Amino acid sequence: LLGVRPEGRLVIAVVFVLWEMRAADPTMLQYHTALGQAQLQAGDGKASLQTLARARELFPRNVAVTIRYAESLMQQGDARKAHEILLDLFNTVPPTPEQAKLTALAANAAGDVADSYYYMSEYHIMSGDLLLAINQLQLALAVPKISEVQRARFEARLDEIQQALPKRAARRAMEASNDGGSRRRMN
Repeated sequence: LLGVRPEGRLVIAVVFVLWEMRAADPTMLQYHTALGQAQLQAGDGKASLQTLARARELFPRNVAVTIRYAESLMQQGDARKAHEILLDLFNTVPPTPEQAKLTALAANAAGDVADSYYYMSEYHIMSGDLLLAINQLQLALAVPKISEVQRARFEARLDEIQQALPKRAARRAMEASNDGGSRRRMN
């Protein structure tokens, strides 16, 4: 510990304290997630993944545990698994805007570009920016080699959003879609 910077020593001390707290009361969800985060911050990604994987076994489909586990997986380079567990969770629990954004980041890091655009469209819908949501769906539809299922899902969502827009905004969105957004519009 002599060669470790003071803030590093603090993180290591926090890991030990949290480890003891979790051992004393393993039913406390927060001890598991805090320990996993502290281990990751201390540079022990393997221990973080083990801690959070165990927490997922104890608290299945818990949002906080799953989010922390996905973040740890992404930092350890396993974006595909992070994407999978986030999808599993959000097929049963609706995500918040930030959780939708995290899912988009995981999908993109896993190489699922079209799906990442789709999740960002959901983020923008939740944030109230329907025009940006439309733009993200148009980008998703432009990704080469998307499946027919993806295409149908993206197009259905695009139609749904366009129907929800006031007529003037919907017309602008359609014009942007038809010309690729290259024409300048004067307000």
